[in-house]
Amino acid sequence: MKGVAFLLLCASATALPVAHAQGEPTAYRLVVTYDRPGLQVPHWQLTLPQRGAVTYTGKPDKGVDPGEVAFHVSDAGRAKLGSMLDRSKGMQPCETKTKHLANMGQKDVAYTPSNGTEVHCTFNYTDNKPLSDALEYVLSMVSTVQAGLELERLHRYDRLGLDPVMVRLADDAKAGHAAEIGAIRPTLESLAGDEALLDRVRSRAAQLLQLAAQQDAVNP
Repeated sequence: MKGVAFLLLCASATALPVAHAQGEPTAYRLVVTYDRPGLQVPHWQLTLPQRGAVTYTGKPDKGVDPGEVAFHVSDAGRAKLGSMLDRSKGMQPCETKTKHLANMGQKDVAYTPSNGTEVHCTFNYTDNKPLSDALEYVLSMVSTVQAGLELERLHRYDRLGLDPVMVRLADDAKAGHAAEIGAIRPTLESLAGDEALLDRVRSRAAQLLQLAAQQDAVNP
């Protein structure tokens, strides 16, 4: 998404359940809806099912509605997110009791853990650190997907506009502000393989593909 970056608050490394350590995907369902007027995409929803592709929907204020976007989340990322949600104690406490905070975006979260009992939480800001960490990871994941959609648009209609977006995405990835780079792997592969593009655009796309492979391989 052009001109918008989300901050990622990195979670500290913690011991995970045995199933996670063995590389088995965590069985849970997560639906996050985000509303914040004034952003280029003021409303979006992400659905992470127990198995299969994650879906994103978010219509920008300007431009074409991409419809439902499906993408892959690494087993490592899925397990990391599930671990944070498991440690959130049913996402309670939810909304902070601190008054008069600025609008940081309304987050509506529905989480169904492996035991099948759904819990729900809606907040602007939370003091529940595992929940906050989980939502920051989701925000950084969505930021990657939105950047991928912008790159696809520019690749088709404005190739010279690719360079600054690629610079920003590469910087965000290096700083840890863009999670799950593999979610936009097909887009990056298309850029890296297009000999009509600037060499630096193709080079950054190739570097991000390498980072995506590293992210997929890292244990949470």
